[in-house]
Amino acid sequence: MNSQSIPRTRTKPPEIESVVDAARCVIAARGVAGMSLRTVAEAADTSVGSISYRIGDRAALITAVLDREIELMAEARAQWRERVGEVDVLASSILPDLVCEWLDQGAGPRRTSAIVACELALLASREPQALPAIVTLFEQAEALWRDLLPGSARGETLARLIARYCLDEQVFSIVLSDETDYRLLRHSTVRGMLRSGSGAIDPSFTQWHMALVDRLAVPAAAALDEKAIVPQGTKAAIAEHIADIIVQQGVGALSHRTVAQAAGAATSSVAHHFPSHRDILFAGVEAVYRRLRSQIHASSARLGNGDIIRLTHECALAALADTAFRPFAIDMRRRRAENVHHLYAQWLGIPENSDRARVQAMVIASIGDGLRTLATDAEWADMRELIGTFT
Repeated sequence: MNSQSIPRTRTKPPEIESVVDAARCVIAARGVAGMSLRTVAEAADTSVGSISYRIGDRAALITAVLDREIELMAEARAQWRERVGEVDVLASSILPDLVCEWLDQGAGPRRTSAIVACELALLASREPQALPAIVTLFEQAEALWRDLLPGSARGETLARLIARYCLDEQVFSIVLSDETDYRLLRHSTVRGMLRSGSGAIDPSFTQWHMALVDRLAVPAAAALDEKAIVPQGTKAAIAEHIADIIVQQGVGALSHRTVAQAAGAATSSVAHHFPSHRDILFAGVEAVYRRLRSQIHASSARLGNGDIIRLTHECALAALADTAFRPFAIDMRRRRAENVHHLYAQWLGIPENSDRARVQAMVIASIGDGLRTLATDAEWADMRELIGTFT
């Protein structure tokens, strides 16, 4: 296994660490948008003035939260390396189990960290300059897999692939942890990701994978309902403005006032059409979703569209607080690769429809790479070249 040293956890005064951990809990429950010095002060049973004195303003607190997540990821590296020991994870074929267990821990004991990491990645995807250290968190996550894999070119490739796959998959593993068909689909996808070569596989494997995709159409039905009433007139125009806000600023920026300002309408008019905050949120997501569904067939370049990447994660995070968003989260996860599978099969050098699980895994890893690209303000990779680095 890779002998790269594991960074030691830095220590902070207990009173500062308790505030930072309270901030992490607030973010996990309310999102970054719902975190303020006041909400954290209430959670930490302290005062706003004390937080300001010890840590600084809201931006400084978010930076402290990121630093804490980096420390926790370093601790996880040590724990997982000890757990695996000297076992060759490739020769023993336990790597798929490790990947799925890591994602399951994100829905269990690591839940707060997993949600916070996704929230921070989304924040950085809109404001990369605000969180330059986010790249260190990504690197720690990749190093965890590098620690467990043989120190070879193959090990380096798999560590990069798994880290990016998990970056996209984790949020769905949290919100859909109780969906048996999703969990089976994820297991199938992980095993597909770790298959190599261009040899033929048993067709029943792909049939099984696609049957799971089809089964998930049932809980995703609300997002697939072609008979749903599409807003018309003023309501439709306001919904499009809501969609613009989501695309440009994220769901956390939505309020009756911000929508009214964007639409050039009275707040009372917005409230007439969309009485509650949930009504605003749901209408905006539906509007963005309709846009994306109408554009998704355009080209594989859509995988490099930040709007798609951010929306899928924001929908999943929103579903943690409001089950009305679960159908959208399920639909967005189940149909990963549906419109580009033929291109990815070609890039992987495998017959079309021969291994849909592997293709789906590569699309998920590509989306994870896209979120990392947005968050670190890096150059967008060509999809064909990116797949080449994963295989």
